Amino acid sequence: MDVSVTIVNWNAASSLAACLRSVYATATALRYEVIVVDNGSDDGGVDAVMAEFPQAKWLRNATNIGFGRAQNQAVRVARGRYVLMLNNDAAVEVDTIPTLVALMDERPDAGACGCPDYRQTALGAAYSGAFASFPSLPRTAMENFWAVVRPPRNWDVTPFAAPIQRWMDAELLRSPSRDVAWIVGALLCVRKEVFDQIGGFDERFFLFDEDIDLCRRMRDADWKIVFSTSTRFAHEGGVSSAGRRDIEKIRGDSRALYFRKYHGRATELLFRMQHLVLRRFLLSLRRRLAGLAGQRAGAAIDSGRVEDL
Repeated sequence: MDVSVTIVNWNAASSLAACLRSVYATATALRYEVIVVDNGSDDGGVDAVMAEFPQAKWLRNATNIGFGRAQNQAVRVARGRYVLMLNNDAAVEVDTIPTLVALMDERPDAGACGCPDYRQTALGAAYSGAFASFPSLPRTAMENFWAVVRPPRNWDVTPFAAPIQRWMDAELLRSPSRDVAWIVGALLCVRKEVFDQIGGFDERFFLFDEDIDLCRRMRDADWKIVFSTSTRFAHEGGVSSAGRRDIEKIRGDSRALYFRKYHGRATELLFRMQHLVLRRFLLSLRRRLAGLAGQRAGAAIDSGRVEDL
C-alpha cells in the first residue's frame, strides 16, 4: 500500500462527503486506502456518507476524543508507506496525492510534506500553509491581535492584504519545494515509519497545535519537513470547530501546552495572560457585538416587511 488517507470528522457530514469525493476523484496508479474516524458526531449525517462511500474504512467513536488522538487511532490501522492526513473540510486536487507521494519518494530524508492551501486567508505564511519558524510569544500575540482588529470576512481586503502576504510568503514560494519548520495539519503527508518512531501525535493536544508539535519532534529527530508548491489543496477551515462554544479555551490551552513544553512555565503564563485579554475577552466581545448588530438588522428587515404588509 502506497498511501493511507486519514480523515477525522465531527459533525460535518456535508463537508466530509465533499472531501471524500475529491479524494476518490484522484486518478492515480498508486495503491491507496481511506480511513475515516468519526468522533461521536450527533448531527445525523454520518450514516448517509458511509452509505455513499462504503469502500472507505470507518472507525466510529462514542465521544469526541480529540483530533490528534483520533488520527493516532487511524494510523494504527493504516497500511500505507505514507499517511496523508486531511481535514474533513478540505479538498484535494486530482494531482495532490500523487505529487506529494512522489516528493516523499524523492526525499528519503523527509519525515513529512505538504502543499499550499490557496483558500487560507490567515496572517502571514499561513496563507500558504507552511511556516519558516516555530511559534514565538511575540508572533502569537500579533496573530491574536489581528484576530481582534481584522475587517469582517465579507470585506474585500485583497488589494491591501495580498502584497503583505506575498512579502511574508516570498521565501517559502521562491522554489518548487523547500524545507520549512512546520506545515499546517489541514493536509499533512507523513512517512508512517517516522510517525511511529516519534510516537505519533501528543494526545494532550485536544485540538490545535498538535501539527506544530509533531513537526518539531520530527525535526528534533533529524527528519526534514518539506513544503511543495507543485500542487495545492483547498481548506474551508473551522467547519467542525465552529460548533463548539469553548473553541477559544481549547485554542488557548493547546498553545499554552506548546509553550510550556518547549519554552517553560514563565512563557506559558505570559501567553495565557495575553490570550485571555485578546481572544477570550476582546475577540469574544467583538463577536457578541457583531451578533447583536446582525439581530438588529434582521429585526429591522422584519419590521419593514410588516409595514409593507
